[in-house]
Amino acid sequence: MENSVHERRYGKLTVRIAHTNANLGEAAADDFAATVRAELEDKDEISVILATGNSQLSFIDALSRRHDIPWPQISVLHMDEYQGMDDIHPASFRRWMYEKLLTFADVKEFHGMRGDHVPVEEELARYTRLLAELQPEICVMGIGENGHLAFNDPPARFDTEESVHVVRLDAQCRAQQVGEGHFASLADTPESALSLTVPALLRPAKVLVLVPERRKAAAVRAALEGPVTEDCPASILTTVGHATLYLDAESAGELAGIPAGHTI
Repeated sequence: MENSVHERRYGKLTVRIAHTNANLGEAAADDFAATVRAELEDKDEISVILATGNSQLSFIDALSRRHDIPWPQISVLHMDEYQGMDDIHPASFRRWMYEKLLTFADVKEFHGMRGDHVPVEEELARYTRLLAELQPEICVMGIGENGHLAFNDPPARFDTEESVHVVRLDAQCRAQQVGEGHFASLADTPESALSLTVPALLRPAKVLVLVPERRKAAAVRAALEGPVTEDCPASILTTVGHATLYLDAESAGELAGIPAGHTI
């Protein structure tokens, strides 16, 4: 069937390969909704970390068409924001959440990361406290073209004790933002951002990683078939037994044993 999802394992990581980006979004939304309902069986409320960006659009679209997610019992955090950027800038990730998610999801609370707060150390401390207090049960994220997780560009620290930090964005990461249409040029793209660290992203009991599109295929291959190294931040996922990576036929196209344009 065209919308079937096939599974592989790479190390401890479960990898699910859908035919299309839309199928990927539907499958990840099924997983997310089921996890939310399971968590709320013995809790009054939960919190989740959600990513922004183009890789999340099919997932958000699938969520918008569901009626089985009790959003009023869910608090939402996100994972990064450009340093110095307010929430009205077209490229702001807080604005992305307002426009893409909060238009249909009546969440208990949305905790936006204030990239424009000064001093930045206060915002790092505030968001660190939020993560500690809310203890998110689910994290949904993507992988960048350079293999980054959130804005942890290579080489990313796997062993930091911090939960939120300021990062310098490398040239490939910034070029991706231009290529996706968020900025007119590299010169317009911020050079730094606030980001959850790799340990903070992997701390929730359920981690869903959504990676569609051909332009991510090389990063996917490096993460799954290469060594576990901070030079490819996403490679840490192969050591995580509570994570599921969702690919489509295009992003899986460079993996060994998968013909281009086909699922397994």
